[in-house]
Amino acid sequence: MVPVVIRELRRLIARMVAPVPVLNRLILASAGYRVLTFDQALAAQAAASGWHSRRSAARQAKAYGRLLTDLRAGTPRLDFQVAMQAVRATGLSHPSLLEVGCGNGYYSEAFAKLMPGALDYTGLDNSSAMVESARAAYPGTPFIVGDATRLQFPDNAFDIVMNGVALMHILDFAGAIREAARVALSHVVFHSVPVFADYRTTYLFKFAYGEPVVEVVFSEKELLESFSAAGLTLLHRWPALEYDVAEATGHHSRSFTYLCRKT
Repeated sequence: MVPVVIRELRRLIARMVAPVPVLNRLILASAGYRVLTFDQALAAQAAASGWHSRRSAARQAKAYGRLLTDLRAGTPRLDFQVAMQAVRATGLSHPSLLEVGCGNGYYSEAFAKLMPGALDYTGLDNSSAMVESARAAYPGTPFIVGDATRLQFPDNAFDIVMNGVALMHILDFAGAIREAARVALSHVVFHSVPVFADYRTTYLFKFAYGEPVVEVVFSEKELLESFSAAGLTLLHRWPALEYDVAEATGHHSRSFTYLCRKT
């Protein structure tokens, strides 16, 4: 009961600060959405500190600290549960798993808590600030700095590659999908991906944990075509956390986790 009350209190605070730009950047995980062209998105990403900022790494760690407290108490958030479902659905016994876009490494703890001893985890992120934070929090777990569009691993290096809530932050998402498929031996999971059912792929500027970033909300049709072009067959999708950008785009979006098999 207490976690439910706390979550409702957080939602109330979010509604109160949302109309005030200075406050919402300081308090909310996401704020200030604005639609961009692709060229504008490229320029904004080149100029933004975004996920490479130590401040954003610290704020993300603090935000997920609360979620990890709930996880340890036996009430994991939906996105943790869905990631476990996707990995279990591969049917693989003790697979090796690479998480691309591991952030502060919190999914390493989620897997250890919800699937103890079930897989060998490696985390990768292109932000050295995030990787430093992950290494400090989980010193026994391997974390690597790397680029999702140019992974430093040979073909078929991991049984599963999981793009962990990172695809939406990669402008060359087709390249990231191809690299995930190349490095995976068996399956690829694209976790918590925001999509439109009936609208084009759209690029957005926003503040994440107070830092400027660029993200992508996908045409689901285009996303699935990118999976197929990379040699991936969609096996299943699960509804993930609510993620609706209609206020910025005029079109409703949803978030899904996709499990693909390498063909």
